[in-house]
Amino acid sequence: MAMSHVLPQNWIVTDGRASVGGVDLAALAERFGTPVFVIDVAHVRQRLTAFSDAVGSLGPPAYAAKAFLCIAMAELVSEADWWIDVVSVGEAEAAERGGIASDRIMLHGNLKTAQELELVLSGRVGRLVIDSLDELARLDRLASERGVDVDVLIRLNEDVDLATHPKVLTSGQEAKFGLVGDQAAEAAALLAGSERLRWRGVHLHVGSQAADPELFAIVLERLVDFVERHRAAFSGDEVILDIGGGMAAPYLRDDPVLHPADLGARLHMAATSLRIEERIGPFRLIIEPGRAVIANAGVTLYEVGVRKPLPSGGELVAVDGGMTDNPRPALYGSRYEVLAVTRMDDPHDHPVRLFGRMCETDVLAESIGIPEDLSVGDIVAFAATGAYTYSMSSRYNLLRRPPVIFVEDGVARQVVRRESIDDLFSGDSGLTGAEVWQYDPTGSNRAEGY
Repeated sequence: MAMSHVLPQNWIVTDGRASVGGVDLAALAERFGTPVFVIDVAHVRQRLTAFSDAVGSLGPPAYAAKAFLCIAMAELVSEADWWIDVVSVGEAEAAERGGIASDRIMLHGNLKTAQELELVLSGRVGRLVIDSLDELARLDRLASERGVDVDVLIRLNEDVDLATHPKVLTSGQEAKFGLVGDQAAEAAALLAGSERLRWRGVHLHVGSQAADPELFAIVLERLVDFVERHRAAFSGDEVILDIGGGMAAPYLRDDPVLHPADLGARLHMAATSLRIEERIGPFRLIIEPGRAVIANAGVTLYEVGVRKPLPSGGELVAVDGGMTDNPRPALYGSRYEVLAVTRMDDPHDHPVRLFGRMCETDVLAESIGIPEDLSVGDIVAFAATGAYTYSMSSRYNLLRRPPVIFVEDGVARQVVRRESIDDLFSGDSGLTGAEVWQYDPTGSNRAEGY
């Protein structure tokens, strides 16, 4: 494969300087500071369209919010007429603020809090994906007490072979997600007897970074088989068959690429060969791309702050971000392409280890090549950082989370500003301002506040 699959579609190099969406990256770093997340909006729009076209009449895609979500991203999802899957009150709020209608929002999660169940009980979320029998019983009781009907899907856990990092494998013997075998069958039976819960479909997400379309055809077959066995328990006419996400995105130039058109062609073929309508009646097929939409649309810009020799030999380069804005190298050993945005015409062949600035040995890149004369103050871009960077960022070392900049047609929009010092301490009251609760062992507890 080529670097063109890794970089944003509107990455252009002119006279040795890189730009995205018509915006010079070094100039953008000077304007907004570093670290900074940069998203190619046209790239995102194209990916949304490509997946919609690929699945066509089979059903609308649903964006996996966990990969990257802010209000602006939710607006793009809404404009594309996609659904969205969320796992928290915060993600649901962002979806709402971005204009996504409640009947296009699905609630996932292996443990849903009372506040998250309230999302579906109150109608703010249109569908909930059942992940355990405990959850099913609790939701059934609450729905009966409230006198409201709730649409649900059953999440299956089936052992489908996927070679990926164990931290992003979400099915099989060690997975915490979904219902296996007899438990899934019991869930279908319980839903058949429920007065308020309406069983609308099934879901199976096997994990992340799947590059073979055949895997998703296998998942679809598992879903159809399950529904066929329990069709009598189903509520309504149309069955939702949600094959999950996990479509691969390339991080390095040699990584495989899963093209939406190839995925769509295989799913259309499977829908015919499996005789789905003949076996279970009308259906709607849902795919849940997240990383495959946003990962390669994004780059993260850092300023080089240190160059020095390593005691063991070789050279260290440190940048002004790291584990707080991108924990993936520390969590999964993830690797990235790194480019000097003002020295693009120089050979990137000087070997270094690249570190962040956290109080950890936060290696961002084990062995990469940089221009030999890269200097302190130069700007480097980490490619393919649109997914699971901003969404997993933290305040470790009390560092402020970076801004998110959307670029398109030469215009940069700061859709999420850099956190301020006041933001860091907005919930930190100190001892003198703390809310006080005096526990009374006799049972008459009281709360006081200064």
